[in-house]
Amino acid sequence: MRGTFFGLEIGRTGLSTAQFGLDVTSHNIANVDTAGYTRQRIVSTAYDPFATIGKFAPVSQALVGGGVRVQILDQIRSAYLDRRFRSESTVHSYWETRTQSLSYIESFFDNVNEKTSINYSMAEFFKAMTIVATDPVSGAPRTLMQTAAMDLVQQLNMIYDGLIDLQRSENRAVQTKTEDVNRIAKEIAELNKSIYSFEITGMIANDLRDKRNLLVDQLSEYVDIEYMEYPDIWGHDMFKLTVAGVALVDHDRTAELRTRPVDNPLEGEEQIFEVYWHEVIDGSANAGLEIDWTKISGGQIKAHMQVRDGTGLAAGGSSLSSDSRLRGIPYYIEMVNNLARALVDEVNKVHREGWSDNPLGSQTGINFFYEDNEWVTWTGPGGEELQWDEALEVWTWTDGVDTYTVSRDPVTGEYTATGADIADFTRALDIAQVTARNIRLSDEIVDNAFNIAASSTQISRAGTGEPEEAQRGNNVNMNELYKLFSRSDIFIDVGGVRYDIGSFDDYGTVIRFDLGNTLHTAKQSMETSRILKLAAENQRTAIAGVSLDEEMVGLVKYQHAYNGAARVITAMDDALDRLINGTGRVGL
Repeated sequence: MRGTFFGLEIGRTGLSTAQFGLDVTSHNIANVDTAGYTRQRIVSTAYDPFATIGKFAPVSQALVGGGVRVQILDQIRSAYLDRRFRSESTVHSYWETRTQSLSYIESFFDNVNEKTSINYSMAEFFKAMTIVATDPVSGAPRTLMQTAAMDLVQQLNMIYDGLIDLQRSENRAVQTKTEDVNRIAKEIAELNKSIYSFEITGMIANDLRDKRNLLVDQLSEYVDIEYMEYPDIWGHDMFKLTVAGVALVDHDRTAELRTRPVDNPLEGEEQIFEVYWHEVIDGSANAGLEIDWTKISGGQIKAHMQVRDGTGLAAGGSSLSSDSRLRGIPYYIEMVNNLARALVDEVNKVHREGWSDNPLGSQTGINFFYEDNEWVTWTGPGGEELQWDEALEVWTWTDGVDTYTVSRDPVTGEYTATGADIADFTRALDIAQVTARNIRLSDEIVDNAFNIAASSTQISRAGTGEPEEAQRGNNVNMNELYKLFSRSDIFIDVGGVRYDIGSFDDYGTVIRFDLGNTLHTAKQSMETSRILKLAAENQRTAIAGVSLDEEMVGLVKYQHAYNGAARVITAMDDALDRLINGTGRVGL
């Protein structure tokens, strides 16, 4: 026989469950705007009927259940959508970071203001040559050409220095975000301990899990991650997270990533930093090794590193790659360097052939742009390479028996040689030494604009009796200089690698177009990844996010359930009151 007060217990369980449902619904509504919060729900089950404890089942089959109980407080979350969102987040963070960095690079070459473009500065430089060619005697045209050349050099210097500063910023970003990864890893490990301590009691730490999931979401923006939950020997959940196949977090233990300086691809500049495993959890051979970036496809850190280090070269470094992701600051610095090298090489070769109009003495062999003597070698008749001797101020070679020297005559500026005729020597410039940073006008051109070699003949200024051309010079060499602007077959050889410049004006356009196409690809990829990330986020939010409409329906449902359970208790109380206070009182 069922207990007399059994109905009260059933009503109590219904009342308790409805109240718990109201609490959970209120908690969901309160956290509707909480980042990373996952809506919760109660999973209830009926109490089994209370049967007589014994070997045989009771004869009666009309047993009533014992009410309701909350079996679990569950989170509405999809592990599949979590992984998909984090994967898309890693890709989107990569392209977003890359797009932002490339936009900064583009600002140095932006042609919105035409007068600040490389093409405009080069056009003004060569335009000034035509003015000098029209009037090679007066000082004003020469000063105009000198100023235009200074403006061009200053712009190349500014672009180089700006790109180097940007490279430093990318370098610091790698360091800072590596520290962020370590910080997040430690926070995850602390949460793992709290979750484990809570759930060992048999309950589920939903809110703590939400905090951990939010941290994992954040970590996925920095670098590719893999993670899993696995049971310990007692069956309780442990959490492990790996980066490039190496454990960053293993429950309450964390590895540590650090940065260390490596050789800078741009000689003389600030050291760049690589990310390496300073400490590992399992003590494997990964300690001290750089992260295997081939196993990482995205994330902010890789984007910063590729922009900072990208030379545009394919694996092995022998040729350019079609993969735009390999193009970074060094790639565009090298393009600007090649423009500077071509200017120095081509302009100086022609300018050295001309004669200056300096009243102190007309000279030849003057470089328009600066060339350090140590960058220059002379090859002797038998292939001997003469090196610059700073003390003697000559290029020299000797084998103990024969000696060759080449020097520049201080009066005429012409090159003279010993050991053989100067015509048997070949001059070569190590063009790789020239960069957009160190390009500048030669000291002679800076000191006096009349050292610009416009004439193809020496100017004597001897007065009457001399041919007019000898007194005033001509514009033949200046016209040869101007012809460089229209040439389309210009190239340079850097370390045995040929770079086709084409024309100076076209090459300036090529730099902008190349950067524009690279940025366009990044923007397209960023937009595509943004859409995919948003789709994954919307799908995840549709399941895990709090819907106020749905929660209001639940609020009304639990309110009515609470009222119904209360009515059950009231009805049972009335019945028991009649039983207790009315039974056995007949006739009283």
